[in-house]
Amino acid sequence: MGDANRRLVRFFSICLSTLLFVYSILAVRLFLDRASFDAVDLLLLSVRVLLGGAALLVVIDPPWLARRLDRQIDLMGSLFEQAFANAGTKEKIRLIVLVTMVSLLLELVMIRWLASVFPVFSFFKNFTLLACFLGLGAGYAVADKQPCAPALVLPMLALFVGVVTLLRYDVSAANGFFAALPMHEQTAVGGTTDGPNWLVLLKSGAPVYVLLAMSFVLCACICYPVGQLCGKLLQSTDALKAYSLNLIGSILGVVALCVMSLFWLPPAVWFTVTGGVLLVFVLSRDTRLPVGVASFCLLLAVLSWPVQQEIQRIYSPYQLLERMAKSDGLMNLLSGGAYYQKVFNLAESNRGHESEEDRYVRAYYEFPFNFKNRPQRVAIVGAGSGNDVAAALRMGASHVDAIEIDPAIAHLGKHYHPEHPYDDPRVTLRINDARNFFRTADQQYDLIIYGVLDSHTALSHASNLRVDSYVYTREGIAEAFKLLKPDGVMSVAFALPNESLGFKLSHILQGLPGAGKPLAVRVRYDSSTTTAFIAQKGRDVAMPDINAFAAIGFTDVSKHFAQPYPEASIPTDDWPFFYMIERTYPVSYMIALGMVLLLSYMFVRKTIGLTGPIERGYLPFFFLGAGLMLVETKAITELGLHLGGTWFVIAATIILVLVMAFLANLMVQGKIVQQTGLAYLGLLVSLLVGYFYARNHGLVTLGSPQVSLAVSCVLLTLPLFFSGIVFSTLIGRADINISTALAYNLMGALFGGLMEYNSMYFGFSFLYLLAMGFYFLAWMFSWDPAAVWTRRRLGILTQDSAP
Repeated sequence: MGDANRRLVRFFSICLSTLLFVYSILAVRLFLDRASFDAVDLLLLSVRVLLGGAALLVVIDPPWLARRLDRQIDLMGSLFEQAFANAGTKEKIRLIVLVTMVSLLLELVMIRWLASVFPVFSFFKNFTLLACFLGLGAGYAVADKQPCAPALVLPMLALFVGVVTLLRYDVSAANGFFAALPMHEQTAVGGTTDGPNWLVLLKSGAPVYVLLAMSFVLCACICYPVGQLCGKLLQSTDALKAYSLNLIGSILGVVALCVMSLFWLPPAVWFTVTGGVLLVFVLSRDTRLPVGVASFCLLLAVLSWPVQQEIQRIYSPYQLLERMAKSDGLMNLLSGGAYYQKVFNLAESNRGHESEEDRYVRAYYEFPFNFKNRPQRVAIVGAGSGNDVAAALRMGASHVDAIEIDPAIAHLGKHYHPEHPYDDPRVTLRINDARNFFRTADQQYDLIIYGVLDSHTALSHASNLRVDSYVYTREGIAEAFKLLKPDGVMSVAFALPNESLGFKLSHILQGLPGAGKPLAVRVRYDSSTTTAFIAQKGRDVAMPDINAFAAIGFTDVSKHFAQPYPEASIPTDDWPFFYMIERTYPVSYMIALGMVLLLSYMFVRKTIGLTGPIERGYLPFFFLGAGLMLVETKAITELGLHLGGTWFVIAATIILVLVMAFLANLMVQGKIVQQTGLAYLGLLVSLLVGYFYARNHGLVTLGSPQVSLAVSCVLLTLPLFFSGIVFSTLIGRADINISTALAYNLMGALFGGLMEYNSMYFGFSFLYLLAMGFYFLAWMFSWDPAAVWTRRRLGILTQDSAP
């Protein structure tokens, strides 16, 4: 009876033991590298060796251990099946909303948590999403075919979180294991440099690929019982009503995470909400409840453990910020365990008797004001903890608009910057996306300063963009440049991880209408490659006081960056991949995605099995899921462009997608729409209009920004509305099992998530073309000429009816 659950636990155990064994080996290696150690160190070493031995024991799977574990797993499944059979229909229907909420919340929580623990999950953020789709989809597929054991979720989740925490804070914190970014196509400040070397990449990235692979399988295993339970519950009522409740639960899951993000709550709270719903509403009558409670307590203990007491951790809506003190006692910020920002005390009272480092830092922050003395109005993009703002005030700015997307960073700057620039009445702090701020600004500026923006945070759970991607596009910088007064100055500084980013910035500034020849100066702040690019309206920019700045170490590199550069690799709103070295097909991503496909195949074999044929009648749901994933990604990126890539916009977009599906389902449920033919036609037209709009933002003028925003929302959501009508119409058929339909739909969404990486070469508007192809296939497979002919012969359909 419990063969499937036993195989699932076995697969989970092997992958978890692999990570645990890697941890043990690395920990022993670090111990042996130390020059001296005491009794406590020896005790910790013995514990780590024991953990490694336990991992090997699980992999070997001796018969005595396998029998005991199998007996417990079978007991979990049989006890829950008995309780489920005795539950009333009303209770099952009520649980649909709660379990669906848990499934989406679990997915979003694991995405956020893993990205905050290891930076690589920020660059491959949709890996976790795809893993959850795989687990949930496989669970839906076997909902009524295999025993369900939701009591497995909390033990698996607690063990997974515990092992990943050990890897991060015991062996990786001091030595940077798993810190490599195994990719050539994208870079980050402090990351890779020019010159691809696949041998070095594979060698340094091997531990990261192991972490990615094992975590992918483990996340899928954790989600599998939740998906299976969802599928069982959905069959408690008619398909359309069940689907409505499913969508309501999904909306509640997104709202719950939004509320927690709004108050910067830590992972202990995220997992408390998720696990608490499972305990109270799902496992409350299960006799295995003590196992769930013990796992829940272990999970919270691991998440709440003060692993580095000298560091304050703040979970902003975007990232994990770690506040610690520099040697001078001032604030130093880490993000994902790596250096992010630091503050300096460069007050006028310290001028003339400060350290050499502080004199250099002062020269860097005050450099843009050599081109615009005592400006009336200044805009600072990426104001961060306040260094640039403090410099503007020292240099006599009459008013400063400080734009910072992360409210937690601004909060830390207000409280811990020694000059307290945010408390000055001349400063207006704007918590906003820089691109959105410039689009809606009604002021003109003497000086616009771009601080060093470099985000490890992806734009969403479904996109490989970073929150600052639309800031560094040709259109984005042009919008900001238009806000300069005549003779106004723009300064863009960046710690270039490779020279290609410098060429991109230089060529964007060279092409600005009304700009003179730009200046590029190697200022070497925080990095030997940090470069400031200066452009001015109406005139060329020249280096002021060359000898004085040369003595500091500033070097004019304008000629170097004025060299030709491929136009195709300049970031635009359609291809906003500023951090990609060049427009190329992401080979290193394809390696990782190939790994995903292989692991997905293995997982499906272990859970669903591949003995049965693919059911043709369910293939439309697969292609609808793939198309939905692509259109949702485009909706998120497009609304991020129009409203800003803030966490609130992302959450609102996901909720909007779910609401449109809910409204479409209501229309089908109320028999307002009963045919898919018109819905497919509306889907095709809306996709074509969206594609044209995405390719021609500059050609479409719709008057006020409010009208433009309203039209954008309609254009972005119409395809999702029409696809929702098709989906709901199909699941309303008597021969369709809703659990199986959702399984195919989620597997299609997984495939669509893989296809989303095509945007890294072709651009985001290309996703519309891909979506059209998937929706066309959905229409083709939903067309059954023989069935239509038979029904017409029986008089059920007229000659003009569509299938």
